[in-house]
Amino acid sequence: MLYVCWAVMNLGLFLFFISICFRATKLIREHLSLLASIIFVFGLLAFAGNSGKQSDVVIPETNQARKWTFVSRDSVLPATSKFTLIAIDKTFLSTTDLLVLCGREKTSGKMLPIEATSSKTGFSSGHRWRPQTIFVETTATPGKLTYRVDGLLEWNLLGATMYTQFKTYSGFMELN
Repeated sequence: MLYVCWAVMNLGLFLFFISICFRATKLIREHLSLLASIIFVFGLLAFAGNSGKQSDVVIPETNQARKWTFVSRDSVLPATSKFTLIAIDKTFLSTTDLLVLCGREKTSGKMLPIEATSSKTGFSSGHRWRPQTIFVETTATPGKLTYRVDGLLEWNLLGATMYTQFKTYSGFMELN
């Protein structure tokens, strides 16, 4: 429920900020000029567009999610690679997922985790998930993996980080 309240508060503050910007633009146009109000609007847009820092979850050059690699793709049989997705945290509005690519090892025939990534899906206004480490290992039971995901959940208010919460998720996952 706290996630919902935080998201509603973020949305309300954003709408309030937008109304203040419209009023300020109207006052600037009335007291200065139309050109001054246009420069003000473009300045606000430029500031808002450049204010976000680069996320370490996404690699900027490729726009792909950051991956943790456990073994080389060359060490597994290519036709045996498959993805397994598990929800490691569910809230009313969003889900934190773990996506693991597994493949059968060439020498032993055992299923091995190749790479993994974690992301947050759904409506997550005011929250940002930044995974720090992901560990995925095989278990003695065939078709079962153990995982541990450590990361930071940032609580943002109008884009500014108010609180950073360290989260750890661990458990078992079945291979499909």
